[in-house]
Amino acid sequence: MRALTGYFSSPRLPRVVRHWRADRRANVSVLMAFVVTAVLGLAGVALDLEFTVRQKNKVQFALDSAVLAGALDRQKGSTDEEVIQEVRTYANSLIDTAGGDLNCGEIGVTFDQSSDDLSASVSCVQPTFVTKLIGHDDLTFGVSSTSTYSIGKVDVAFVFDVSGSMNSYNRLGLLKTAAGAAFDELLPDGQDGIDSSLRVSIATYNNAVNAGAYTSAVTDAVSLGADASNSAAEANYDDYNGKRMYDAATGKRFFYYQTGTCLDSGTCDRRSNWAWDPARRFYDDVSVDDTCVFERTGAQASSDAAPGPLAWIGMGNPDWDFGASDRRKYDGWQEVAYGGADSTSKGAFSNDFAHCETSSPVPLTDNKAELKEYVNSLTASGGTAGHLGLAWGWYLISPSWASIWPEGSTPWNYDEPNSMKVVVLMTDGDFNSSHPSALKGSFDQAMDLCDAMKRAPSNVEIYTVGFQVPDSVQRTGDGRTILEYCASDPSHAFAAADGDQLLDVYKEIAHRISLLRIKK
Repeated sequence: MRALTGYFSSPRLPRVVRHWRADRRANVSVLMAFVVTAVLGLAGVALDLEFTVRQKNKVQFALDSAVLAGALDRQKGSTDEEVIQEVRTYANSLIDTAGGDLNCGEIGVTFDQSSDDLSASVSCVQPTFVTKLIGHDDLTFGVSSTSTYSIGKVDVAFVFDVSGSMNSYNRLGLLKTAAGAAFDELLPDGQDGIDSSLRVSIATYNNAVNAGAYTSAVTDAVSLGADASNSAAEANYDDYNGKRMYDAATGKRFFYYQTGTCLDSGTCDRRSNWAWDPARRFYDDVSVDDTCVFERTGAQASSDAAPGPLAWIGMGNPDWDFGASDRRKYDGWQEVAYGGADSTSKGAFSNDFAHCETSSPVPLTDNKAELKEYVNSLTASGGTAGHLGLAWGWYLISPSWASIWPEGSTPWNYDEPNSMKVVVLMTDGDFNSSHPSALKGSFDQAMDLCDAMKRAPSNVEIYTVGFQVPDSVQRTGDGRTILEYCASDPSHAFAAADGDQLLDVYKEIAHRISLLRIKK
């Protein structure tokens, strides 16, 4: 003990301590080198793993698309050998775009003769970039996918907002680009006019819907003789307002308004004395479109019942207040005479529900070229009656409306095995326009329609796309927008702030619809 104590008290101790401290620095440096290398290695592994997962997703997408294309080729009568070649060519062309020196082996393709399933699988090797520094040169993964042409009968209805606000910030142009990309995903090149297991329809809306060539088939009509007058129209307006009023002699649609003769001398205005005369004014005489329709207002307002007694679609007759004062009659006459009537005027005639865009419904089709041509021709104006778009999107895929649509556009029955109905609704604003004859506003009508669509037997799957929708839009009692309310679930409700996001949203929705025909 004394010897040990003497050692620590000897003059040599400072030198020993100094040497020890020097040695400790060296040890720490070596230790830090190991720590830094380990941390960098872990970071590198994380980066390489993340990149490899992205590559795997790309290969999965390629294989999903390829087996779907192969199943469709098989449905058209291609031999097994031709289908195998098609799957490999299709998938490899997409895999080649992944980059990153990805190397995938030969794609294996098998058939299940009992279920008509077509399966494909592939193994891939992804070289690492950072992890190779610690001895791991690559990561491997496998991907498989199965498709069958006995499932996936899908009727899709795209519903596009063509209200006036779509002209702002090139929204309509951006929509056209995004819709075209969705059509490319749903209807691959070479499938036009051949594959009828997935078909697309389109409905557009502003403050009304243009029923086009289907107007007479979906609306009721009333023929009024030559002796019909303003007094007759006033007495029966509630009955006439939802119908196509037409003149028995000419077959032309018309509506009534009064012309007047000023009984005062000098300048006449609304304060003057007027003698009002009955007059029949045809739609040719004013700026009114004669194929515009609005909502049903009876018991079938929120159903997909076929048009007919008690279920006719409302006709877009102008809104006329027959009980107006002479002052309002004067303003209404002036506005009709000079074509300036609008919903904010005090006149008797409101043109809002007598005008709509020229784009009429496109029944179900697999002709991609026609769909793109139609969308590229869209124009926009007017208000936002989103409930009308929802209703017509439903009608286009409803078997109840089979007699309305042309041959080849007949929707699948609701109980068709392995079939699916999809509505994709797009808007940039609030639902704020409904016909005066309706008992509910556009927002509440839309809620009723969405509830009915999502219930059995329809079981419609609804996707919604809000494009630059302001925060001030109307909301439900629990704080949801109409888009959030109508979507089948929160994952079906999308929002886009710019053109790039809108493009991505439509691609994502189209890919999801395509995957309805992929077995996982």
